[in-house]
Amino acid sequence: MKLKPGNLKAPECIGLRWVQGEPRSLKDLEGQIVLLFFFDYSNEHCLRVLSYLKIWHGRYVDKGLEILAIHTPEFDFGADKANVRRAVEDLGIPFSVALDPESKTWDTYANRHWPALYLIDKNGYIFDYQFGEGGYFDFETSIQACIKQVTPRIFLPRPIELSTTDDTGALVTPITPNIYFGYRRGRIGNPEGFQENSVAKYILPEQIRSDVFQAEGFFLAREDMLVHADTETVRLVLSFDAAEVYLIAAPDPTRTGPAKLTILQDGNPLSQSTLGRSCTIENGQSVCEVWFPNLYHIVKNDSCERRLLEIQTATPGARFYCATFTTES
Repeated sequence: MKLKPGNLKAPECIGLRWVQGEPRSLKDLEGQIVLLFFFDYSNEHCLRVLSYLKIWHGRYVDKGLEILAIHTPEFDFGADKANVRRAVEDLGIPFSVALDPESKTWDTYANRHWPALYLIDKNGYIFDYQFGEGGYFDFETSIQACIKQVTPRIFLPRPIELSTTDDTGALVTPITPNIYFGYRRGRIGNPEGFQENSVAKYILPEQIRSDVFQAEGFFLAREDMLVHADTETVRLVLSFDAAEVYLIAAPDPTRTGPAKLTILQDGNPLSQSTLGRSCTIENGQSVCEVWFPNLYHIVKNDSCERRLLEIQTATPGARFYCATFTTES
């Protein structure tokens, strides 16, 4: 149930490390309209919402709207300020960004969602909030209502029109949920299960199960990641139902150069039509070079169908965090 405007005073943001923009508290911003955006740069849902925030920033920054993006990391690499700064530059974020490395502001807001939006009115009260994607027309309408509290006669543009996928109640094709590779949230299809915090050789099972991952080769299973623990080629195999696939991965931070991944779909290299934006064709193979802890777009298809994904690498120390699936990019 939505809050009634003016019912709840917005808690102060605490424990932040500023990545972009001048350090400011909510008290410093009293009298302005503030939009808090909880995000993680490696989360594709956050990146889609970010595209709308860039539009709102352009529309309303000179009308009293202050956007503060709060990066609360889902994985260990997201707590590194240098990683966040690089991602902010790569993404072209034009507004203030702060790192919440210990989730102190996240916890203050009792937040549980990436992404999450909290709109704070001129008096410092939470006027509206939104979790996840969608609802853009209604949320922009709330932004305009807050601005008109300050400047009643101001002319404002029509809110962004919804696409079909943004409409409330739109039909959504069931797709494979996120598949995590660490033992805390991971779902592994190997009969032996995870060998927690130790290097083990995983044997690829004869039967590939859906919506889990199967591993082959030597891996080190950590709480939130699976690490290639040998110099031989290892494989991760996933049966998924979706159109597009993203992979959250990282190279070994103690080594120079990228982790080089070979991507196969249904046993074959990707074609130009199915090649993700983060991949290239090299000597007939579809390859993704992982230079930086980030979200990599590895597969794109025109429709949602059951397919088999295989990720191979011979790069020692390559780190795998999560595979995510969407109906479209």
